Amino acid sequence: MSSPTFTLLSLFLIFIVFLSSCFDNHYVNGDLIIDVCRSASKSDPRIKYDFCVASFLENPASKDANLLGLGEISTQKCLQNATSIQSNIYKILEGGKQGPDLKPYVEPLETCYLGYAVSTDFVNDAIEGFEAKDYGTANKFMRLTMGAGTGCEKLLRKVVCAQQ
Repeated sequence: MSSPTFTLLSLFLIFIVFLSSCFDNHYVNGDLIIDVCRSASKSDPRIKYDFCVASFLENPASKDANLLGLGEISTQKCLQNATSIQSNIYKILEGGKQGPDLKPYVEPLETCYLGYAVSTDFVNDAIEGFEAKDYGTANKFMRLTMGAGTGCEKLLRKVVCAQQ
């Protein structure tokens, strides 16, 4: 199973590839999901082709979606994942404040929680930009979104290493 940060990163990267190819007529014919995911995985090795295809196929609307529709699905999936990660962090914090084993993780998790709160705001801003066909704004906010995932991962890795 991939880490939540990897999942958010992958969806972000798929979104960026999507934005960079929005007006590329290559995607007009053929199986759009396969074309988009193949292009995304070739352009960035962090994007796994099978993950990309599975992520889109989880949404039944993707089968009939055009390129813009796939972009909407991608941004909505990013929002769902960021919200889910934030919710999971909240649950850990609520259960972990009494446990001494989790004490070293409380402050980093609080930082991560706040980071994902901001991240969900950025994804919402990206969705607004996308819906307004302002792809530059959408791209800017999706890039800002990545700070939460990578920052949280680095912070928690630092705490784990200090505990060993």
